[in-house]
Amino acid sequence: MCYHYAIAKTADEIALRYNIRIKPQAINPEPLFFHVNGFSFPLLPVVIQDGKSADIKLEFMQWGLVPGWVKGEEQAQKLRGVTLNARADTAHQKPSFRAAFRYRPCLVPATGYFEWMHYDGKKIPHYIFLPDTPIFSYAGIWEEWVNEQTGEILRSFSILTCDANEMTSKIHNTKKRMPVILDQQSENLWFDNDIRKNNPGQILKPFDSGRMKAHTISRLITSRDHNSNVPEVTEPVEYPELN
Repeated sequence: MCYHYAIAKTADEIALRYNIRIKPQAINPEPLFFHVNGFSFPLLPVVIQDGKSADIKLEFMQWGLVPGWVKGEEQAQKLRGVTLNARADTAHQKPSFRAAFRYRPCLVPATGYFEWMHYDGKKIPHYIFLPDTPIFSYAGIWEEWVNEQTGEILRSFSILTCDANEMTSKIHNTKKRMPVILDQQSENLWFDNDIRKNNPGQILKPFDSGRMKAHTISRLITSRDHNSNVPEVTEPVEYPELN
């Protein structure tokens, strides 16, 4: 699964990567996420396609998808905790994800993500990234929900997951899942309505292990006493028991 990732780039850097001309609505101060925990339900940069003009836009949305049919804030708060991820092979069938999968694809920019290896009764954290792609994309879906009590409009998203590839299955060695990572050609295909409807498996598949790297990191990522949203969270740390 994918509950922790990094997007340590500014909105301008992300916009340049995706050739986005229209700047997103400003968030001040603009955060850099060296580590983001999905269960804090943060606002994160998401790339979407405008339904009318087909222009690519960058918006900040809450991680943890809230479907449009949800009634009341209590239900929305409860549901978002189980919609951080959506299985790529079943999202088109599930009530929480079905409409978003069909009509509202998105790209979720990332600079890396975090996963834990279970080894000898311990959980050892790893940082996983693409050395040749400083900003890469997860396949995502997004939704719009209106809070009937306040009138507030909430846009939120979920990251699609698939079976782990050879490399990541050795790290995430219990559930053996990984986020769906798209190469740049597949980024464009993900916005293609015909492909999503008739052949999503063409692009929603494990990423090439040969283009990925990973290393072990410190347990700062799970510290309750220190801020984990710092560059040091991704630095390599050795665990002698793995050698």
